[in-house]
Amino acid sequence: MAEMFKLGMVLMAVALVAAAALGLVNRQTAPIIAVQQEMARQAAMTLVAANLSPGDSLAFDSISVEGMANPYASSDEMLAVVQVSAPPDPGAIGYVFTAYGKGYSSTVQTMVAVRLDGTVEGTTILYQSETPGLGANVVQPDKLIGRLTGLSAPECLLTKDGGDIDAMTGCTITSRAVVNSVRDGLEAMGEADLFGTGPEEWTPDPPPPPSVHDTPDDGSMTEGGGA
Repeated sequence: MAEMFKLGMVLMAVALVAAAALGLVNRQTAPIIAVQQEMARQAAMTLVAANLSPGDSLAFDSISVEGMANPYASSDEMLAVVQVSAPPDPGAIGYVFTAYGKGYSSTVQTMVAVRLDGTVEGTTILYQSETPGLGANVVQPDKLIGRLTGLSAPECLLTKDGGDIDAMTGCTITSRAVVNSVRDGLEAMGEADLFGTGPEEWTPDPPPPPSVHDTPDDGSMTEGGGA
Protein backbone atom coordinates (compact mmCIF):
# COMPACT_ATOMS: atom_id res chain seq x y z
CA MET A 1 0.00 0.00 0.00
CA ALA A 2 2.79 2.37 0.95
CA GLU A 3 4.62 1.57 -2.30
CA MET A 4 1.53 2.34 -4.37
CA PHE A 5 1.06 5.64 -2.56
CA LYS A 6 4.72 6.51 -3.12
CA LEU A 7 4.46 5.66 -6.82
CA GLY A 8 1.34 7.79 -7.14
CA MET A 9 3.09 10.77 -5.54
CA VAL A 10 6.07 10.38 -7.86
CA LEU A 11 3.82 10.29 -10.91
CA MET A 12 1.94 13.35 -9.67
CA ALA A 13 5.20 15.23 -9.15
CA VAL A 14 6.37 14.32 -12.66
CA ALA A 15 3.06 15.49 -14.12
CA LEU A 16 3.27 18.79 -12.23
CA VAL A 17 6.83 19.42 -13.41
CA ALA A 18 5.88 18.59 -17.00
CA ALA A 19 2.86 20.90 -16.86
CA ALA A 20 4.95 23.73 -15.43
CA ALA A 21 7.57 23.21 -18.14
CA LEU A 22 4.95 23.28 -20.88
CA GLY A 23 3.43 26.42 -19.44
CA LEU A 24 6.82 28.12 -19.35
CA VAL A 25 7.56 27.13 -22.96
CA ASN A 26 4.15 28.39 -24.04
CA ARG A 27 4.67 31.76 -22.35
CA GLN A 28 8.02 32.13 -24.07
CA THR A 29 6.90 31.05 -27.53
CA ALA A 30 3.42 32.63 -27.66
CA PRO A 31 4.70 36.16 -28.46
CA ILE A 32 6.98 34.77 -31.17
CA ILE A 33 4.13 32.81 -32.72
CA ALA A 34 1.88 35.90 -32.61
CA VAL A 35 4.51 37.97 -34.43
CA GLN A 36 4.94 35.27 -37.06
CA GLN A 37 1.18 35.03 -37.59
CA GLU A 38 0.90 38.80 -38.01
CA MET A 39 3.78 38.80 -40.52
CA ALA A 40 2.03 36.03 -42.47
CA ARG A 41 -1.21 38.02 -42.41
CA GLN A 42 0.49 41.17 -43.69
CA ALA A 43 2.22 39.22 -46.46
CA ALA A 44 -1.08 37.62 -47.47
CA MET A 45 -2.83 41.00 -47.64
CA THR A 46 -0.08 42.41 -49.84
CA LEU A 47 -0.26 39.35 -52.10
CA VAL A 48 -4.01 39.33 -52.70
CA ALA A 49 -4.34 43.13 -53.01
CA ALA A 50 -1.36 43.70 -55.32
CA ASN A 51 -3.46 44.12 -58.47
CA LEU A 52 -5.79 46.69 -56.92
CA SER A 53 -3.15 49.26 -57.84
CA PRO A 54 -0.25 47.54 -59.68
CA GLY A 55 3.17 48.97 -58.94
CA ASP A 56 2.04 51.15 -56.05
CA SER A 57 2.82 50.78 -52.37
CA LEU A 58 -0.30 49.86 -50.48
CA ALA A 59 -1.55 50.85 -47.03
CA PHE A 60 -3.88 48.70 -44.94
CA ASP A 61 -6.14 50.19 -42.29
CA SER A 62 -8.68 48.29 -40.20
CA ILE A 63 -12.09 49.95 -40.28
CA SER A 64 -15.23 49.63 -38.18
CA VAL A 65 -18.43 49.20 -40.17
CA GLU A 66 -21.51 50.04 -38.13
CA GLY A 67 -24.32 47.54 -38.40
CA MET A 68 -22.41 45.02 -40.52
CA ALA A 69 -23.53 41.42 -39.93
CA ASN A 70 -21.03 38.80 -38.83
CA PRO A 71 -21.46 35.66 -40.95
CA TYR A 72 -18.66 33.84 -39.11
CA ALA A 73 -20.17 33.76 -35.63
CA SER A 74 -20.71 30.00 -35.85
CA SER A 75 -16.93 29.61 -36.22
CA ASP A 76 -16.31 31.95 -33.28
CA GLU A 77 -14.68 34.44 -35.63
CA MET A 78 -15.41 38.00 -36.73
CA LEU A 79 -15.70 39.62 -40.13
CA ALA A 80 -12.91 42.19 -39.90
CA VAL A 81 -12.64 44.55 -42.88
CA VAL A 82 -9.38 46.24 -43.84
CA GLN A 83 -9.42 49.23 -46.18
CA VAL A 84 -6.73 49.31 -48.87
CA SER A 85 -5.33 52.59 -50.18
CA ALA A 86 -2.40 53.71 -52.33
CA PRO A 87 -0.54 56.53 -50.52
CA PRO A 88 -0.40 59.46 -50.68
CA ASP A 89 -4.05 59.17 -51.73
CA PRO A 90 -5.97 58.07 -48.61
CA GLY A 91 -9.06 57.03 -50.55
CA ALA A 92 -10.10 53.39 -50.60
CA ILE A 93 -9.18 51.38 -53.69
CA GLY A 94 -10.56 48.15 -52.25
CA TYR A 95 -10.87 45.99 -49.16
CA VAL A 96 -9.37 42.88 -47.63
CA PHE A 97 -11.02 40.42 -45.27
CA THR A 98 -10.54 36.88 -43.98
CA ALA A 99 -13.30 34.35 -44.65
CA TYR A 100 -13.84 31.43 -42.27
CA GLY A 101 -15.48 28.22 -43.48
CA LYS A 102 -15.89 24.90 -41.66
CA GLY A 103 -14.29 22.28 -43.87
CA TYR A 104 -13.94 18.53 -43.46
CA SER A 105 -11.44 18.61 -40.59
CA SER A 106 -10.66 22.28 -39.95
CA THR A 107 -11.93 25.83 -40.27
CA VAL A 108 -10.37 27.03 -43.50
CA GLN A 109 -9.23 30.67 -43.46
CA THR A 110 -9.20 32.45 -46.82
CA MET A 111 -7.73 35.93 -47.29
CA VAL A 112 -9.75 37.86 -49.88
CA ALA A 113 -9.13 41.16 -51.67
CA VAL A 114 -12.21 42.91 -53.05
CA ARG A 115 -12.61 45.74 -55.54
CA LEU A 116 -14.89 48.68 -54.82
CA ASP A 117 -17.54 47.15 -57.07
CA GLY A 118 -17.72 44.07 -54.86
CA THR A 119 -15.86 41.63 -57.11
CA VAL A 120 -13.02 39.42 -55.90
CA GLU A 121 -9.55 40.61 -56.88
CA GLY A 122 -7.39 37.96 -55.24
CA THR A 123 -7.41 35.10 -52.73
CA THR A 124 -5.00 32.96 -50.74
CA ILE A 125 -5.40 30.35 -48.02
CA LEU A 126 -4.16 31.55 -44.63
CA TYR A 127 -4.83 28.33 -42.73
CA GLN A 128 -6.20 24.87 -43.32
CA SER A 129 -5.79 21.42 -41.82
CA GLU A 130 -7.74 19.39 -44.33
CA THR A 131 -6.98 15.86 -45.57
CA PRO A 132 -3.52 15.69 -47.21
CA GLY A 133 -3.77 15.02 -50.92
CA LEU A 134 -7.46 15.97 -50.98
CA GLY A 135 -8.87 19.01 -49.20
CA ALA A 136 -5.38 20.27 -48.40
CA ASN A 137 -4.95 20.92 -52.14
CA VAL A 138 -7.10 24.01 -51.66
CA VAL A 139 -3.86 25.96 -51.10
CA GLN A 140 -3.12 25.53 -54.82
CA PRO A 141 -4.81 28.46 -56.63
CA ASP A 142 -5.62 26.48 -59.77
CA LYS A 143 -7.56 23.90 -57.76
CA LEU A 144 -10.28 26.30 -56.59
CA ILE A 145 -9.57 29.75 -55.19
CA GLY A 146 -8.09 31.09 -58.43
CA ARG A 147 -11.50 30.69 -60.04
CA LEU A 148 -13.05 33.18 -57.62
CA THR A 149 -11.23 36.16 -59.15
CA GLY A 150 -13.62 38.55 -60.86
CA LEU A 151 -16.73 37.08 -59.24
CA SER A 152 -19.34 38.90 -57.17
CA ALA A 153 -21.23 37.43 -54.23
CA PRO A 154 -24.10 35.84 -56.23
CA GLU A 155 -21.57 34.15 -58.52
CA CYS A 156 -19.68 32.46 -55.67
CA LEU A 157 -21.50 29.13 -55.84
CA LEU A 158 -20.41 25.59 -56.62
CA THR A 159 -22.03 23.89 -59.61
CA LYS A 160 -23.65 21.49 -57.13
CA ASP A 161 -25.32 24.50 -55.52
CA GLY A 162 -26.47 26.11 -58.76
CA GLY A 163 -23.33 28.09 -59.65
CA ASP A 164 -20.51 27.70 -62.14
CA ILE A 165 -17.57 26.81 -59.88
CA ASP A 166 -16.46 23.18 -59.98
CA ALA A 167 -15.57 21.63 -56.63
CA MET A 168 -12.20 19.97 -56.18
CA THR A 169 -12.41 16.28 -57.01
CA GLY A 170 -13.52 14.34 -53.94
CA CYS A 171 -13.48 17.49 -51.80
CA THR A 172 -16.96 18.96 -51.94
CA ILE A 173 -17.03 19.81 -48.23
CA THR A 174 -13.76 21.76 -48.32
CA SER A 175 -14.68 23.45 -51.60
CA ARG A 176 -18.09 24.48 -50.32
CA ALA A 177 -16.56 25.80 -47.08
CA VAL A 178 -14.22 28.11 -48.98
CA VAL A 179 -16.64 29.33 -51.65
CA ASN A 180 -19.56 29.84 -49.29
CA SER A 181 -17.45 31.64 -46.70
CA VAL A 182 -16.18 34.08 -49.34
CA ARG A 183 -19.73 34.67 -50.57
CA ASP A 184 -20.97 35.24 -47.01
CA GLY A 185 -18.32 37.88 -46.41
CA LEU A 186 -19.07 39.66 -49.69
CA GLU A 187 -22.79 39.66 -48.95
CA ALA A 188 -22.31 41.13 -45.48
CA MET A 189 -20.06 43.87 -46.83
CA GLY A 190 -22.49 44.64 -49.63
CA GLU A 191 -25.41 44.88 -47.22
CA ALA A 192 -23.32 47.34 -45.19
CA ASP A 193 -23.04 49.56 -48.30
CA LEU A 194 -19.28 49.16 -48.66
CA PHE A 195 -19.52 48.55 -52.39
CA GLY A 196 -20.48 51.03 -55.06
CA THR A 197 -19.39 52.33 -58.40
CA GLY A 198 -15.62 52.26 -58.76
CA PRO A 199 -13.57 55.15 -60.16
CA GLU A 200 -13.36 53.50 -63.58
CA GLU A 201 -17.16 53.42 -63.75
CA TRP A 202 -17.70 57.04 -62.65
CA THR A 203 -19.94 59.11 -64.87
CA PRO A 204 -20.26 62.91 -64.76
CA ASP A 205 -23.42 64.65 -63.65
CA PRO A 206 -25.91 65.13 -66.50
CA PRO A 207 -25.89 68.57 -68.10
CA PRO A 208 -28.51 71.03 -66.85
CA PRO A 209 -31.77 71.17 -68.81
CA PRO A 210 -31.88 73.78 -71.57
CA SER A 211 -33.12 77.22 -70.66
CA VAL A 212 -36.63 78.20 -71.73
CA HIS A 213 -34.96 80.95 -73.76
CA ASP A 214 -32.87 78.48 -75.76
CA THR A 215 -34.06 77.76 -79.28
CA PRO A 216 -32.96 75.02 -81.67
CA ASP A 217 -30.25 76.15 -84.05
CA ASP A 218 -31.83 74.61 -87.13
CA GLY A 219 -33.19 77.71 -88.85
CA SER A 220 -36.79 76.89 -88.01
CA MET A 221 -37.10 80.05 -85.95
CA THR A 222 -35.65 83.52 -86.35
CA GLU A 223 -34.79 86.14 -83.77
CA GLY A 224 -37.92 87.94 -82.70
CA GLY A 225 -40.18 84.99 -83.48
CA GLY A 226 -41.19 86.21 -86.96
CA ALA A 227 -41.95 83.89 -89.82
